[in-house]
Amino acid sequence: MDKCKNCGAELENETGSAIKCAYCGSVFETATNEAPPAATPLNEDEESFQPVETSRVNQAVQQEKNVNSGAVIIICVLVLIGLIATIHNYAVQNNTNNTADSAAIDSAALVNKLKKDSAGAVSNEGKQGASAKFAPTELSPIVVDAATFRKLYRNARKKHDQFSGNTFIYDQSSPRYVNINGIFAYISKEDSSYTLRFTTQYTSKDWLFIKNMTFNAGGENFDYAPDFKRDSGDGAIWEWSDEEVPEPNLSMLVRIAISKKAKVRYDGDKYYDVVTVTRTQQAALKRQLQIYKGLLLGYDRPSKK
Repeated sequence: MDKCKNCGAELENETGSAIKCAYCGSVFETATNEAPPAATPLNEDEESFQPVETSRVNQAVQQEKNVNSGAVIIICVLVLIGLIATIHNYAVQNNTNNTADSAAIDSAALVNKLKKDSAGAVSNEGKQGASAKFAPTELSPIVVDAATFRKLYRNARKKHDQFSGNTFIYDQSSPRYVNINGIFAYISKEDSSYTLRFTTQYTSKDWLFIKNMTFNAGGENFDYAPDFKRDSGDGAIWEWSDEEVPEPNLSMLVRIAISKKAKVRYDGDKYYDVVTVTRTQQAALKRQLQIYKGLLLGYDRPSKK
């Protein structure tokens, strides 16, 4: 302190710890300067600070953090693997079912088409007979798209009847005459009406007088009893049938066409004969079913853009 707090005069140092003002006589005490306390020494029984222990704790914490980080990474990897596996399985399933899906798609399209036609002035079902009505379900195993149909239809053998106005669509491999063994289908087209027909032709040296037939295709038997006509000449006989395919027999034709093996047993008055349906006949039957389904789907009409 240099000046008196009471009068502002200069102070004079006195002995001891007091300071007296020479002007007004006020006395002031000086603050005692205490030395800062010395650091407390460690007792022998007290534990000293161990930086190594702190390091271990930090290391343990770091290890725990690493473990947690590793667990998070593993979980993320597992989730990613699961996601990839799900996408892969979906892609495989999608690819595996492409053929089945296409069959379902064109059958669904056929159903929709028939529904639309039924709402119009003329119903497709009414014009095409009973077989067309059941075609969406029965023809499901027969797969065809517009491009395939156009190719098959272009390559098919066609015969136009100028009196009836009908056009008959045959496979190129189908026989042209009734005195040749054959099992085949053909299509009768009249304007926008289509009828599927099935023909069987049996030739031999001896009469069977066929009354009914049984097809075995894919291990399944199908009874078929059409009306047969008969003729003979040059030491040979031939018996044949040619009828519109009834509702129950459309699935029979599909089975014959797609099975690995197919046979037919002709039962006559006294005898029977078993004939193998050849691979050529099976392939031709399948092509005709594809054309028939394509016609029902309207693939023969120009597409609207």
